[in-house]
Amino acid sequence: MAPEPAYRMVGTLRVGIPLFNIFLNEADEQSRRLGVELAEWSHEFSERPVGDTAIALAHSLAGNSATVGFTDLSHLARLLEHALMRSQAIGSGDALEASLFNDSAEEIRRLLHQFAAGFLKAPQPELLARLSDHERVAAERLHAASLRAELSDSSADSKAAALDIVIEAPAPVPMPL
Repeated sequence: MAPEPAYRMVGTLRVGIPLFNIFLNEADEQSRRLGVELAEWSHEFSERPVGDTAIALAHSLAGNSATVGFTDLSHLARLLEHALMRSQAIGSGDALEASLFNDSAEEIRRLLHQFAAGFLKAPQPELLARLSDHERVAAERLHAASLRAELSDSSADSKAAALDIVIEAPAPVPMPL
């Protein structure tokens, strides 16, 4: 009887059995938690920014996927991580973001299930395009917000300078009668 191989073939990837098992266990739990975090946030997107936990989970999924060589999943998780970070920096989200983030979490789960079954699948191209579009639009929104803040600060500085001038102006000298 031939010994069992010490690795698992997933598509073209050759992954050691211990690493394969650890990756699947951790990634399954991380993707489950990510889905829960984003589903909860999708009901509160206008009231609070996306949480640090969701960002950390996407980050971990990206790194762990890269470790086993699943670069397509790593890329998807990294795009999601960056989208979540931009959304958090903006301070609140919208229904389109909530849908995009939930779709991304579901796609991560789908890819992991395929990986577990031995298939190396790529993310849906239209989802990657939506994430890329989000990155561009969110960057523009952040830039616009920073310009508004700068204008607000310079306006406040101008008002303060005007007050300083008024405060420093000498008192009028009374005219003799």
